Amino acid sequence: MQWLGDMSVGSIIFYRVFFGLAAILFYLAVTGNLSQLALKRKKNYLLLLGILYVSQMFSYYSAIRYLGASSAVLLLYTDPIYLTILAPLLLGEKNTGKTILALFLGLIGVFYVTRPEGGFEQLDFGGNYLKGVLFGLTGGLFSSGVIISVRYLRDEYNGLTQLFWQSVISLFFLSPFAVSVPRDVLVESLPVLMLFGLLITGIGAVFYIRGVTGVSAITGSILTLLEPVSCIFFDYTVLGNPIHSGMLTGCTFILAAAIVISLDGSVSLRKLFILDRTVFSKKTFVRRKPVLRIHNK
Repeated sequence: MQWLGDMSVGSIIFYRVFFGLAAILFYLAVTGNLSQLALKRKKNYLLLLGILYVSQMFSYYSAIRYLGASSAVLLLYTDPIYLTILAPLLLGEKNTGKTILALFLGLIGVFYVTRPEGGFEQLDFGGNYLKGVLFGLTGGLFSSGVIISVRYLRDEYNGLTQLFWQSVISLFFLSPFAVSVPRDVLVESLPVLMLFGLLITGIGAVFYIRGVTGVSAITGSILTLLEPVSCIFFDYTVLGNPIHSGMLTGCTFILAAAIVISLDGSVSLRKLFILDRTVFSKKTFVRRKPVLRIHNK
């Protein structure tokens, strides 16, 4: 994103998805698994998944532009807050003490992440900071929609198939941005765009999907939480962006909410608080998010 400052968010996303999709097609062709891309039932929900996916990406990358990577990725991880509200309505799942606790922790985390270092009284309502916060929170909302759609489609399509079709649908909606980039800017940015798409949508996605199938559920859940933590680390060490104390506090609460929402229903809050050994026993964690976190990222 730093190297692509002359391109719009929509153009960046289009070419990232385009090159990532090419990498996925190449992988499936080499492994002889192109047949798994066949469309089955619930095609309308695949279309909905694609719309939610492109909306999530647009909101997320806009938040990065206005707010910075660290705060943007943390706000994307507010999806447990929205899931607590939406899952009972759309999936018929009932809220429990665990989900209410996750909602409470997530709201505290959002408060600290969105609070400017000098306090809310320093907030410029016409400035980029507020725009970034709004885009970040909207990205979290769309992310929860993606997760609900993925969970609904998981019996019909595997993770890689869903990723392929949501990318195809995203390219359709983003196609106007493809031609809006000046030719000289596109030619200059092409190596970065190819790297962007191959690493994130291509190599990263394939490694992740292949990886989580070979580890325990608890390991997969913990590895997922490395995303916002590593993003903050690289944002500070590589890009030199400042990290304020409120962001670290908010990070703690939002990650705690993500951990709580990932716990299996058989794990009581009492066991969680007293750190009973059974909390960390085999298959304690059930991954409520999709096999592939389709954001980001």
